[in-house]
Amino acid sequence: MEINFKTSKEKVEEMYKVGNVIKDENNVLYLITKNIDDRYSIVDLNNNRVFGTYKTLEDLYITIGDKTDELINVEINEI
Repeated sequence: MEINFKTSKEKVEEMYKVGNVIKDENNVLYLITKNIDDRYSIVDLNNNRVFGTYKTLEDLYITIGDKTDELINVEINEI
């Protein structure tokens, strides 16, 4: 995975979509995922741990979203 630190100026609540990578104010990177049980999770890419699981993307955003978060452009390449 290659991370290009170009950020998007999208509204914070619109950034929280499956597959997006978010950078918080502490430079921690999070991946938004959808689970097999149709719930949504945040994966901390710094330590590969699930940070939290929520019923909806709106619940996820309300719980962890912040106006300082940034959408990061990520490119996945084969090794």
